[in-house]
Amino acid sequence: MGKDSPSAPAAPDYTGAAQATAAGSLDAARVAAKANRVNQYTPYGNITYQNGINGDQDQWRSDISLSPTGKTLLDYQNNASLGLGNQTNQALNRVGQTLSQPFDYGSVQDVQDASYKAQTDRLDPQWEQRQQSTETQLVNQGLRPGTEAYDNAMRDFNYGRTDAYGQARQNAINTAPQTYQMAASLRNQPLNELNALRTGSQVTNPTFSQAPQQGQTAGPDLLGAANSQYGAAMGNYNAQQASNSNFMNGLMGLGGTAAMMAF
Repeated sequence: MGKDSPSAPAAPDYTGAAQATAAGSLDAARVAAKANRVNQYTPYGNITYQNGINGDQDQWRSDISLSPTGKTLLDYQNNASLGLGNQTNQALNRVGQTLSQPFDYGSVQDVQDASYKAQTDRLDPQWEQRQQSTETQLVNQGLRPGTEAYDNAMRDFNYGRTDAYGQARQNAINTAPQTYQMAASLRNQPLNELNALRTGSQVTNPTFSQAPQQGQTAGPDLLGAANSQYGAAMGNYNAQQASNSNFMNGLMGLGGTAAMMAF
């Protein structure tokens, strides 16, 4: 009269379900990676992708190739960079040699002295001739050295000569700023050459736009599905067990009541 007791559901293969879930996620990751490798082609160059590197399908490589014109320009740039590198090293050596020596302020004085000498080389014969002419003129006027008129005339002559040589000295001093600037420019020339070599224009490589990225898609959750299916089977099993238990308890209750009525 009782119901047959149902058999408990067998436990699912959790290991197999987990492995299948992992395999599904790996396949989804491979599809997303492939979708994100978008080859791009532009007038200036291309970028392409290739997988299967070293026999591994998940190892990718990207290759960038320039257009023929861009490749030629890149070769020119590399050759120019090598040449500039050599020139830079040489310029750096010249800078080191120049800056290792203190600034030669003596060259400024040398230029002043040379300027003064150049002017006095012209003044000396002029004033010597003027002195002879002045002395001859005074003698012809009846004036002799030692007389007041003679001495006054020669004093005025000497004042003029002194002023002329003083102006020559002032002119020589006025060359100092220009001479200093020239000396500083010569000292800085190696450094300016080095900076010019270090700041050359270069060819710009092609740029590529960012391709839309495929979102990561998870594989099927077989492990969760197996667990849910097992939970449902266990729920059904427990419900049947409860139903059988209630049925048996009811029969036992009816049997007890019939026995009591027989007495």
